[in-house]
Amino acid sequence: MNWKRAILGGILAELLLIAAFVPVVLVIGTDSVADPNNVPTVVLVVVIAGSFITTLLLMQWVARRVTSQFVLHGAVVGCAAFAVYIIPVVAGGGEQPPMYWLAHAMKLLGGMTGGIIAARRAGRPATAAV
Repeated sequence: MNWKRAILGGILAELLLIAAFVPVVLVIGTDSVADPNNVPTVVLVVVIAGSFITTLLLMQWVARRVTSQFVLHGAVVGCAAFAVYIIPVVAGGGEQPPMYWLAHAMKLLGGMTGGIIAARRAGRPATAAV
């Protein structure tokens, strides 16, 4: 298990998601995202789809140095991306609307899907232990 690379992949996935999110917020205005329970649909689409896509893509980077346990590596990428977001939110006493929890689940699903894709590219079983 390449823990360092998987965790770094999750951190980079979350940073990439933030980089995609910022221009959307700048276009629609920061006031529109001030209330987490009343976020515009376009923002939710970017966050939910972006959560899946960024972890899937960064898992492909992680897989360059992985020879087995691709799905597990993808799960670590997704969990690391989730942790990067949720730790400051919880520490700051912030709240999470239900749609954000869906986005967090998409991070995990995106990483694991990326693991399946990487395993197929490598010609290996996605969950092989060796």
